[in-house]
Amino acid sequence: MSGELALGAAISEDRQHASVVVAKRGPSGKVLVDLRFYDSPRLVIAWLSGAYAFCDDIVSLTVNPKSQSGTLIEPLKAAGIIAVEPTAEEVAVAHGEFLDLVPGGLEHLDQKPLTDAVRAGQQRPLSGAKAWDPRVTVDQGPLVAATLAAWQLLRHEELSSPGAWTI
Repeated sequence: MSGELALGAAISEDRQHASVVVAKRGPSGKVLVDLRFYDSPRLVIAWLSGAYAFCDDIVSLTVNPKSQSGTLIEPLKAAGIIAVEPTAEEVAVAHGEFLDLVPGGLEHLDQKPLTDAVRAGQQRPLSGAKAWDPRVTVDQGPLVAATLAAWQLLRHEELSSPGAWTI
């Protein structure tokens, strides 16, 4: 499982940037989040298509359909990429699990857009829990994408672990 990559994608509230973050297990065994794309939303489908064409280790791409990023779903399908579309409850769970990883189970590469998003991060109520509030002055797309990617990596690891399907 060491080479498996889960991707999360998000579009900023002002639609100026799209973010794609990769989550994987780093050498330390912690979840490592790496901002791989931070550019115009017009370019993200082509970038993702290239990533899928040249990388066999991608296990999933997660996009919140109830956000600015929902506009990626149909172009992704047209490109032959099926994204995981979490429910509001799953977005809230992803947020909580990401926060649980922060005190020792998460690493990142100190990439400016992601670091800035983390520092400015605010929470909002969602489905009886919380999620990142996209309406802050700093683009939260990298943080949202990291949260979704980490959540999906953990789901993949749960489902592919021995005994996961034992009844």
